[in-house]
Amino acid sequence: MEPTPTTPPARFYEIDLLRFVAAFAVMIYHYGYRGWALGPLSPVRYPELSGAKYGYLGVELFFLISGYVVLMSAYHKNVGDFFVARVARLYPAYWVACTITFLITLMWGPKPGSMYWQPEFTATIKLYAYNMSMLQEFFGQQMLDTAYWTLRIEITFYFLMAVLIGLRLMKHLDVVLLLWLGYAALVGPLPASNYATHLVFPRFSPFFAAGMILYLLQYRLQAQWKLYALLALAFLLALRSGAAEAEVYQVQFNQPFSQPLIAGTIALLFLVMYLVSQRKITLRLRWLASLGALTYPLYLLHGNIGWIISQHLYGRVNRYVLLVGLVVGMLLAAYVLHTFVEKRYSKVLATQAKKLLAVFNR
Repeated sequence: MEPTPTTPPARFYEIDLLRFVAAFAVMIYHYGYRGWALGPLSPVRYPELSGAKYGYLGVELFFLISGYVVLMSAYHKNVGDFFVARVARLYPAYWVACTITFLITLMWGPKPGSMYWQPEFTATIKLYAYNMSMLQEFFGQQMLDTAYWTLRIEITFYFLMAVLIGLRLMKHLDVVLLLWLGYAALVGPLPASNYATHLVFPRFSPFFAAGMILYLLQYRLQAQWKLYALLALAFLLALRSGAAEAEVYQVQFNQPFSQPLIAGTIALLFLVMYLVSQRKITLRLRWLASLGALTYPLYLLHGNIGWIISQHLYGRVNRYVLLVGLVVGMLLAAYVLHTFVEKRYSKVLATQAKKLLAVFNR
């Protein structure tokens, strides 16, 4: 018999807050550091905000949360239900954000040969069509927005979860997690690119695995000693991934990245997620759900669009007024996208997808 949670999952407002913190950190990293420090994506420099370079760790927090939340949503679902839930969650906001990014880049983005041109600002109908599938990287095509790379990792994780559901391996997650983490330990965080490493993404798998383990620990769905041993392994591998990533960024940016600070941040993320999952930290603030709802639209919209706006307003607006304006503007845009697209059309897409699955299941 497949193990099931002893109590139905509740809304964790703490996770809503953490999701928002992760998205906000990535946005500040892009605007306050990456845009000017790695190629002329943005002409607006903020050298005094060099600490923003660690905001990329928001992605690791995203993946840690995703492991927890996606496993929670996978219980009591068959493959079809899981597929519908994930598609309805991801695509409506993505289609609109992708279209907006394409149009803004096409009309106002830098052109080849111009001062701010970078390949990241390529916008063609062909590229747009591939990106609308969200599978562009699987077809060897680039992203319309550099932030989309995490979606490939997420989709691959969803595929792996669907396989586990389909093969009825949910009751053997301890073994599955051991094999997954064992592979990551064997090949290292930066292995040669091949089909296997794309499928199980060892650079980030410790974060997804840790999130899953925290969920299993919360509901005591496996032997506790096994889960704590797996969590310790995931943590050590996450630290190794963080160190390897720091070395990569030091070369890319030609700037030092503090490995102790990165290790400490990763440890803090694990600790906070553990305390949240064990209900040692509880926030009973319903408005945090609204804040968490902005996370995905904010992540989708802020990247290239923000850099293009910076290019056009450079020298015309005080750089801190520009930074604050971009942050506030993107939060408002995320609110509009969530309110008028996600909330309205995710259910519509889920209904239509269920009807389509019903046709195939006849």
